[in-house]
Amino acid sequence: MLETKPMKRAVVLAAGLGSRLVSGEVFPKPLKLVAGTPLLLRILRTLASEGIREAVIVTGYLQDVIRDAIAADTSLGLSVSFVTNTQFQKKNGVSLLAAREFVEPNTLLTMADHLYAPAIVRRLNAFDLPEGAAALGVDRAIARCFDIDDATKVRTEAGRITDISKELDAYDALDTGVFRIGPSLIEALDHVYAKQDDCSLSDGVRTLAQRGMFFACDVGDARWIDVDTPEAHTQAEIMLRNFGDTLDRDLVRQEQRATRGRSTAFQGIASPADAE
Repeated sequence: MLETKPMKRAVVLAAGLGSRLVSGEVFPKPLKLVAGTPLLLRILRTLASEGIREAVIVTGYLQDVIRDAIAADTSLGLSVSFVTNTQFQKKNGVSLLAAREFVEPNTLLTMADHLYAPAIVRRLNAFDLPEGAAALGVDRAIARCFDIDDATKVRTEAGRITDISKELDAYDALDTGVFRIGPSLIEALDHVYAKQDDCSLSDGVRTLAQRGMFFACDVGDARWIDVDTPEAHTQAEIMLRNFGDTLDRDLVRQEQRATRGRSTAFQGIASPADAE
C-alpha cells in the first residue's frame, strides 16, 4: 500500500550551535541573514508555498531569540509551534526525537540551514512511498555540489538508500536535507539512542535502510545548498541573485513550457469521435 496523503506538517530542526557559520555572533544560525532575510524565514516561506500548513520548529541554543523573531513575522502563511531540545549539544537525531509527538505519516523534515527550491518539496510530495517507509530528497548531480567534502553522501540501489555518511568512499547521490518521514524513523532513532545515548539522522536512515525502508527521491534540477560555513553563505547569496528568492526562476519557466507543450500535444490528438 502507498502513502498518498499530502504533506501538511513540517518539522524544522533549529536547535544546534551552528558555530562554523555564526562563531562570535550574538544570534543563532537559523537567523543568519542571507540576502537580507533570515535562513529560517526563507525555509518557512518555501514550505508554505508548497502547501505545508503547520511548522513545528525544534529549538535549543538561544531559543528565545528564534521564537521571538518568528513570532514577530505575520506573513509566513502557516501556523508555527515550538519544541525544546534540552540536549541540543548532541546530534541532530535527538532534536527530531524531541518532536516525536508531531511526527505522523507524511511529515516533511527539514534542516534550518538548508536553502532549497520548492520543487524539492513537490517531488517528495508526489513520490510513491510504501506505507511505513521514508524518503530523502537526493541530488544525483554530484559535480555541481558547492562543498563536496562537507556534503553528506548517499549510496543507493534500485531506488532505495543502502548507506549514508559524510565519509562514504563510494556514493551516487547527495543528501539535500529534506525528508518525508513517519513514525518509523522515530522508532529507528529510539533504537540507536538506547544504545549510544545519542543519535544522528544518518543513524536513523541507516537503520531503516537495512530493512529496505528508506527510499531515494531524485530532486532532478532543483537547486539547494547547505549554508553551514561563511563560504557557503557567500555562495547562497550568489545563487539567490542569479536564480531568485526561490532558487527556481528558470526552472519554473521550464516547467511552464513543458506543461504548455503537453497541453498542445494533447490538443493535437484526435478523439474517437473526431476519427469517425
